[in-house]
Amino acid sequence: MIIKRLQLLVACLLSLCAVFGQGCPPNIDFELGTLDGWDFFTGSTSVDSNKNVISLSPSAPQPGRHELINTSSIGVKDKYGNFPILCPYGGTTSVKLGNDQTQHEAEGLSYTFTVPNLVDTFSFTYYYAVVFQDPNHIEVAQPRFFVTAYDVESGELINCASYDYIATGGIPGFKKSTFQSDVLYKEWSPVSIQFAGLANRKVRLEFKTADCTLGGHFGYAYVDVGSGCSNILATAPYCIESNSIILNAPYGFKTYTWYNEDYSQIIGNDQSLTLSPPPATTGSFHVDIVPYPGYGCRDTATAYVLPRPIPRPPDPEPLIVFCQNQLAEDFKSRPDPGNDLVWYSHQTGGTGQFNYPVILTGAPLDTTFWVSQKELFGCESERNPVTVRVQRSPSASFNINDQLQCLVNNKFTFTSTSDNLFNSHYLWDFGDGVKDSLTGSVVTHQFSVHGNYTVKLTVMNDRTCMMETPGFVSVGAKPLASFVSPPVICENQASIQLADNSAVPGGGASLSSWWWEIDRKIYNTRTPAAFSTTVQGNLAVRLAVKTSVGCESDTILRILPVRFRPIADFNYSSPLCNNEAVQFTDLSRMPATSPDRVAGWHWQLDNGSTINNMNPAMQISSGLHHLKLVAESNMGCSSEVKDTSFFVHPKPLIALTISDSCVRTLVNFKAAAQLQNVTKWLWNFGNGAYYAGDKHTRTYASEINFPLTLIGQTAEGCKDTVVRQFRIFRNHARAGNDTIVAKNEPVHLDAKGGTGINYHWSPVTGLNDASIENPVATLDKDQLYKLYSISEQGCEAYSEIFIKRYAGPELYIPNAFTPDSDGKNDFLKVFPVGIRNFGYLAIYSRNGQLLYRSSDYTKGWNGVFNGKKMDAGTYVAVAQAQDYRGKAMIKKTTVILLR
Repeated sequence: MIIKRLQLLVACLLSLCAVFGQGCPPNIDFELGTLDGWDFFTGSTSVDSNKNVISLSPSAPQPGRHELINTSSIGVKDKYGNFPILCPYGGTTSVKLGNDQTQHEAEGLSYTFTVPNLVDTFSFTYYYAVVFQDPNHIEVAQPRFFVTAYDVESGELINCASYDYIATGGIPGFKKSTFQSDVLYKEWSPVSIQFAGLANRKVRLEFKTADCTLGGHFGYAYVDVGSGCSNILATAPYCIESNSIILNAPYGFKTYTWYNEDYSQIIGNDQSLTLSPPPATTGSFHVDIVPYPGYGCRDTATAYVLPRPIPRPPDPEPLIVFCQNQLAEDFKSRPDPGNDLVWYSHQTGGTGQFNYPVILTGAPLDTTFWVSQKELFGCESERNPVTVRVQRSPSASFNINDQLQCLVNNKFTFTSTSDNLFNSHYLWDFGDGVKDSLTGSVVTHQFSVHGNYTVKLTVMNDRTCMMETPGFVSVGAKPLASFVSPPVICENQASIQLADNSAVPGGGASLSSWWWEIDRKIYNTRTPAAFSTTVQGNLAVRLAVKTSVGCESDTILRILPVRFRPIADFNYSSPLCNNEAVQFTDLSRMPATSPDRVAGWHWQLDNGSTINNMNPAMQISSGLHHLKLVAESNMGCSSEVKDTSFFVHPKPLIALTISDSCVRTLVNFKAAAQLQNVTKWLWNFGNGAYYAGDKHTRTYASEINFPLTLIGQTAEGCKDTVVRQFRIFRNHARAGNDTIVAKNEPVHLDAKGGTGINYHWSPVTGLNDASIENPVATLDKDQLYKLYSISEQGCEAYSEIFIKRYAGPELYIPNAFTPDSDGKNDFLKVFPVGIRNFGYLAIYSRNGQLLYRSSDYTKGWNGVFNGKKMDAGTYVAVAQAQDYRGKAMIKKTTVILLR
């Protein structure tokens, strides 16, 4: 791989990079510091037909989903994998794809370019790092990272360039995060792509990330592309000052095998080897790198020995202090840009590690570590010491003389019982805003406000390591005596119950005793016995309470007024009929000396439901009934029951029968009473009411529609009413007007009676159906048809039609006419027979002048043109029409005008 930050290496390989760099796609390595040339996508992931589907749409770069990482992030590491977020293989810019948010998000980016034809084999290296959660879903639902390179035109994948990483605990090359146990990560890893035989072909490099399809777990990746479009995957810097060669292979492979220049000797099997003294200071080494199965192709990289200076030693903090049993965080030491720290347990020798040392803080101890900084894939500096001190931590605790006290004269004593002390200092925080750092291990304190307090003791050893412990105290308040009484107490009221409502403000203690004085009687229970009143006036009640810690309340006094009761009374309307509402009128009142008023009413008829109106109206069945009324004052006092009995009379049950309802038919109206108790009949035929007997007879000459009202009344004044919408019907069916048609021409008869009518045409000769409203008549001779019909109301109608038939279809035009205004043959008309549509009748003079034209065959020419009577003589008549079969007809003839 090309290590971008190794400037000396780049300079030494300048000639090689110049060859491979020709035609390298612009900004494929993000080194312009922008995202130019790349395409971006956002979308979501799901499962369809048991397959994972990543659905993406083109978009602009989205903040937090397509994030550009530059040199300002040197030294910043991924919080889950603790690897640098800026690609360590060189360059100044990388891209983060996705994030650690959820909701089944998916992201993508791609670069499309044409392979140059300037070299036999065009190649470049891309780098990636992956982080995702492993929620243990089924495989198709897991978070994933997908990489591919393919020929755009053919769709064929480029060998050893496509990977689909799916979150699983057994995924090769991945490690488990120490920050969050369900997160897996893969550090920066290279992939070299060779485009042999693809000159001038358009290819595309794609990266995709996706959360889990269920939306609860994340997946994201980091991406970079090597500059120069060359294929250098390993380095062998010669560190002159330390006389050593450091062999560096790319990260992320399963096995490494290093060989000398002629492959005659295996040097080692680690990703990075330090050879000191070096076997040679020039030449090259080779490394055989084998990927994890299914994640790349086996390859061999050559590392050329190039001299490099060693970096300066790091500047760590010389003394780092942790307290005993404290979680040891990472040190604040940071390497120079382009370097990483290496930690050792000794000043010389040993194997270093890139992670910070693990500090055990279980016991006080001083430990010295040694740290150097190593250029990424380069040389390592000298080591500097770092001393880690684990300081003794106190164990804080204290006693309280009495955790629960009354506010009055309270005095709390706090005594420290802490141990593991060394040059200790005490800080007391009493939770009420007061702190004490001067008194020492035993303090006293008085609280000024009742409540529950958290008292904290902080013990500090040598003013470095501290421990805090809480304690809890309650300062009992002076209790507040209170009780709940009925909202209204009325005279002669039985079973009055008072309820204690006393409380201790802020809690801290409970009530333990009560003292009541009610109407000069003493009670010592929380709830006193129920009592009753006899007359109105005032009732004195006293109450005092005490808490379990001896805090006493003041004695309260309440005067409870005893109210007057109202006097219930009422009357009701007459007549009392079961079909008319009985109106009840309230007459209730308060005693003369009472300031209260009647404000509520409770009516109950025959022990049924209660009605609360002041003056209710009730529909009551016939018979004997019992009514009760209880009146209520505006203070809630109820009266004694006022009740009475009364009899409700039955209404008359009347009926009306009508004999007929057709025009010109005698109609009989008959009234009847089922209970035989009607003494008067009131009739109203829509033109005023009047009293009469129980029978009426009328005849109507035309259709009419009006409301008929009949009222029957008993001797007690009870009434029953029948309202009926009365209607006189006419049968509108008619055979139609006489007509003239051609022989055998179908004639469509139409009685126009509407629905609900029975029809009978006679004779049936020539009819297709003699029992319908619109039969068709077809004959070759004249015929008189008679129609009898009867409606659903029983109304009958008789009518007839005469059909005159001529030979036809034909347009008959007379050969002469005499327009002399004698009423005979004054107009020249056409006589159409068997015609569907009439066109026109036109009259021309002998020389072809149009004298008359009309599309109405019922009209005719009167021998006048432009207001002048035409001379007697011969004229030409032309008629045009369409017969009943749809055939066009035209007739032309001469006509003589006689005067």
